[in-house]
Amino acid sequence: MWNLKFKVLNKDSIYTLLTAKYKITDYLYPVDYFRKGKKINILCVHLLEGEENEKAKFIESLKRNNKVKEMEQNGDKVFTLIAEEEYFYELLFSAELYHISPVLIKEGYEEWNISSFNRKILENVIKEIEKWKDKFPEFTLKSLAKTNMEEIYFPKIRPKLPEKQKKAFDLALKRGYYTWPRRSNLGYLAKEMKVSVATFHENLRKAEAKLLPFFSK
Repeated sequence: MWNLKFKVLNKDSIYTLLTAKYKITDYLYPVDYFRKGKKINILCVHLLEGEENEKAKFIESLKRNNKVKEMEQNGDKVFTLIAEEEYFYELLFSAELYHISPVLIKEGYEEWNISSFNRKILENVIKEIEKWKDKFPEFTLKSLAKTNMEEIYFPKIRPKLPEKQKKAFDLALKRGYYTWPRRSNLGYLAKEMKVSVATFHENLRKAEAKLLPFFSK
């Protein structure tokens, strides 16, 4: 299987532009697409990260855009059905492509990681991007090479967590508890959630016990 990684400044995508405006990180995973008349209708799932008030503005701006045909929100997850016209989108969301990981959208840039058994399809994606200089003024080709199954991301449904465990895990993730070196500690996180360190640690430990098996090989 062939793998293509690239980063692009996308001035055509409605949600990509909004990530820069509202300082939102959008993890986008394409679900499906279909053609209706001259429109290419794209169904996607978005997982948003950012300040709560900025996420609210991001979502409200999306709702007002004419390209958005359907939209539903569940917490930080947003489901969108967006109508596009350009052939590029039909190519990029083709069933012949496998999205190895969610598209990382941040500060107006998109980072794609896609694969196909057919190298020619990936080469066509590059050619199409390079044609649209007005909409994709910055394009960085990171790699086009053979890949193996170990590098492929298989989407899984994250187990549902009780509210306190979910809040503890999400806060730890957001505040850099899992980065190296750590940018926060249990005392700081517990204080922010207004609970004791022991309570916060217990909620976090229980959340980790449920989530970690989903990230193991």
